[in-house]
Amino acid sequence: MAKRVCYIHIGPHKTGTSSIQWFLKQNRVELLKHGYFVPESGTNHGAHHAIARKLCGQELRDHQQSAATNFAGALDGTPSEAVIVSSEELEGLFRNRDYAKAFFTRIRELNLEPKLVLFPRNQPQRINSNYTQVVKTFRQSKPFEVFVQRVTRSLGFRYSALIELADAYDAELIARPFTKKTIAHGVVPEFLRAVGLDPSQFRDPDLRRNEAAGPFTVSVARGVLRSIGGKQLKWLQAMRCKTKLAAYLEENRLADAGYCGLTTALAGQIETELRPDNDAFAQRVWGRPWAEVFDANIGQEFTPNDFEMCRPDDSTERRLGRAIREMTAIVEEILLDPALSVEAPWNDWQRRAGWTQERRSKTEKRHDDQLTPAS
Repeated sequence: MAKRVCYIHIGPHKTGTSSIQWFLKQNRVELLKHGYFVPESGTNHGAHHAIARKLCGQELRDHQQSAATNFAGALDGTPSEAVIVSSEELEGLFRNRDYAKAFFTRIRELNLEPKLVLFPRNQPQRINSNYTQVVKTFRQSKPFEVFVQRVTRSLGFRYSALIELADAYDAELIARPFTKKTIAHGVVPEFLRAVGLDPSQFRDPDLRRNEAAGPFTVSVARGVLRSIGGKQLKWLQAMRCKTKLAAYLEENRLADAGYCGLTTALAGQIETELRPDNDAFAQRVWGRPWAEVFDANIGQEFTPNDFEMCRPDDSTERRLGRAIREMTAIVEEILLDPALSVEAPWNDWQRRAGWTQERRSKTEKRHDDQLTPAS
């Protein structure tokens, strides 16, 4: 059988991935009619995290261990000309060389030609959205500016490494900028065009989009994590806490959206620090400077609404205090459940992200050095 193209959507996080995955899940049958096979995800929202992790060689939960085998079997049973796999987790997993090698080796063994689909986003906006995500999943309780200081020095927000990855494994890199225009018009039509499909052939090509959490939500989650001593939660614990937090806020009519920790000056600093890497990436994939591609996103003015930067009114502060107390009690009960604290690689946040113990130790030491004032 001739080699089939495999479009591997790798995110990154907070670039419309949920919308894309939901569309793929809802339109599997229609996409197959056009020659595009989308494997079953096994998740409600349609992400192929289990397939991606297993192809990378990660250990999974018992009921997910057959993900890669099932994927291979499904491929044998379909005459499609192309395959689409979507997991934003891959952007992080590919930073681990062993995982990247295992993944692309397996893809070649399945007689698939890999093409990486990526939606780069201007970093200040991406970091702001990412902060809300890690806070509401109870992984981060540090102030926003400390988070910014850490991530701007990491490879995770630099795109040039993905060029090296694509070159190393002879995979085409299909990059589409995630801009204000993308958000306004919908990321799904742009994704369909990126993989060679006409969006007009599909009904409602942008069915949903997750809205970022707001300052109240961020403050509650951050406050709860601090109340329990900044404890590092297991993945299952964090997922349960996230679900309980969303339910609590919804039931008490406290859910909000639109968090902003950025100031105009801080956004400018981020853009300046990452400009060389961004320009190298943009020139390679688009033949233009980053600032030209993201002209409407660069140099924006921002007004922060983080409660640690802009104190809320007395009424909001009282509601916040009560929410933190009540959610802390709920979280403490969750942490007592032994079924959620099982010791396993798949239940450890950093190991799920592809971090080895050596890399964790080096990064933690570097981060401590960066935050320690010179004597």
